[in-house]
Amino acid sequence: MLALPLMGKVKHKTREQRRWTIDQLRRSLGRIATVLVSGLFLVLPVQGETLRAAGGGNIVALLHPFSSLPQGVINPHAMIHDMLFYVSTDGTLEQGLALSAEPTSDTTWRINLRPNVRYSNGRPFTAVAVVKTIEYLKSDAAGRYVISAETRSIKSVRAVDDLTVEIETYVPDVLLPRRFGTIVMPEPWLYEELGPDAFSQAPVGTGSYVVEDWRLDAQRPYLVANPDSWRAPVEFDVVDIRIVKDPPSQVQALMSGLIDVGYNFGVVEIDTLESQGFRIVTKPGGQVTSLALANRDLESPFADQRVRQALNYAVDKQAIADIIMMGTTEPAGQPGLPGMTGYNPNIRPYPYDPNRARQLLAEAGHSSGLSFRAEVLITGVLEAPTMYQKVAQDLAAVGVAMEINPLQGQEWIRKYFTGDWGKADAISATWNAASYWDVIRAIEIFSCKKTGAFFCEPGLMPTIDATHGMFDAEERSQTLQDLSQEMHDLAPSLFLVHIVDVIAASNRLGELPFRHKQLAIDKLRLAR
Repeated sequence: MLALPLMGKVKHKTREQRRWTIDQLRRSLGRIATVLVSGLFLVLPVQGETLRAAGGGNIVALLHPFSSLPQGVINPHAMIHDMLFYVSTDGTLEQGLALSAEPTSDTTWRINLRPNVRYSNGRPFTAVAVVKTIEYLKSDAAGRYVISAETRSIKSVRAVDDLTVEIETYVPDVLLPRRFGTIVMPEPWLYEELGPDAFSQAPVGTGSYVVEDWRLDAQRPYLVANPDSWRAPVEFDVVDIRIVKDPPSQVQALMSGLIDVGYNFGVVEIDTLESQGFRIVTKPGGQVTSLALANRDLESPFADQRVRQALNYAVDKQAIADIIMMGTTEPAGQPGLPGMTGYNPNIRPYPYDPNRARQLLAEAGHSSGLSFRAEVLITGVLEAPTMYQKVAQDLAAVGVAMEINPLQGQEWIRKYFTGDWGKADAISATWNAASYWDVIRAIEIFSCKKTGAFFCEPGLMPTIDATHGMFDAEERSQTLQDLSQEMHDLAPSLFLVHIVDVIAASNRLGELPFRHKQLAIDKLRLAR
C-alpha cells in the first residue's frame, strides 16, 4: 500500500493553487524511501525534523501580509515571504530578493534582482512581480494597510528587464532600500486573482516554508518546508507554532517540552530558565521606551522645555535597568541605540539628579510642584506596571504627581495615531527605529511630521527633511547625530530604557541565527 505524507488542509481552488498541490505531491513522492524486504516493496515516508516554537499576537489579525510590519522573533510571514532587502542589527543592508540598489540620480534607483527565484506555486519571481506589488501598495485599495505608507515617496516603477527594476521617487529618498526591508513580496498574480482575504488563507511566497494549515481555531499555524525556495531549510522540514499569550505560559511550555524556542519572556523568568539548562539570548529591540510629553498645548506645563528636562533628571533610569529589568538593558537618552545610523556616542542619558529637577521646576514656575495624567500601555511587557510605578515614585519625590491610567491595545493605538489624547498629558510611546535601523524613523515620530503630532518643533523640520536627500553617508550620519543631540536637549519624552528581545531555547537547538530581528529558521540546526 502506498502511504504518502499528509497533505495540507488548505482548499485549492485555482489553477495556480492546483499546480502547487501537484508540485507538493511530486516532492512528497521524491522523499519516499523504498526498502526491499522479503521480496516486497515497503514504502516509508522519510520524517524530517520539526521545530516547535512559540509566537505572539493573534494569527487572525496578522493573516494579511501587508497588515503590519513583519515583526516578532517568530513570525510566519517572515518564513513564507521574502523582502528585497534586510537590515541587520548592526545597520548593514543585506541582500534578499534583490542583490543591489543603486541611485542613478537623486530621484531614481535601479534595483537588481536575484536570479532563478520561484514562488512556491512554480511561478518565476521577476521584475514584473515587484512592479505589481508596489503599484498595488500605492493604490487606493491598499490604503488601509500599514505597509502602504512605505511606498508614499515612489512616483513610478517599471521593469527594465526580468531582473532589473527602475524606481522614480517624488523627492530624493536615501532610505528607499531600507523601506523595502519592511515590504514582503507575495505572489502578486495569485493575490490579484483571489483577493486579499482568500489569498491570506493560502498565501504563496518565495520563502523557506509554505502554510500547511493556519489552524485558526487553535491559533497554531503549521508550516512545511518549501524545498524549491532559494533559501530552503537546512534542517527543519516542519514549523509548528503555538500562539502563547503570556510569559508564564511560555515558561511552562518550554519546561514541559511542548516548544523548543520562544521569546518575549519576562526578565524575572530568566534565572529560572537558565537554571533548567535553557539558553537565553537577548537581542536589541531597536526601540526606546518613554513617556511622550506633548508641547502642542501652550497651557500645558510640558510646553516648557525646562519641565520636560526636569522629569528626565527626576527618574532613576539606572535603577530601572539594573533592578526592574535585571541588568538586561541600559538607560536611554536619545532616539536610537548603538549600531544605528545617527546614534550619537557622545550623548549620555540624563543622570539621576533630583536637585537639578527641583531647580528646573522652580525656574519654570512650579516650585510648589505639579500634577499630570499619564496613559500607558501595559500589555505585552511584563515589567511595564512596575516600571511606571517606579517613575511615579521618583517624580513624587520632586513634587510631581503622576496619575497612571492603564490602556488596552486598541485604545492606545487610537490615541497614539490620532493625537487625540483626551484628558491625558502624557502617553507611553517608543522611539522606534527598528525597521530601518536608522534614527530618522524615531525622530520623525516625535516631530511635526507625524500624523496627529503630539510634539512639534518647526525649526527642526528643514533638517529632518534634508536628511532624506543626503546620499553622502558620512554627512548624513553626522547630521543625524546632531539631530539626536537636539532631541536629547528638547526632551520631547521622558526617556527610560532600551527595549530588548529575550529569547529562550532548549539545548536541542544549535546556535540561533537571525535575519534582522527574526529567527532565521531556514538556517537553524539541531545541536551537534
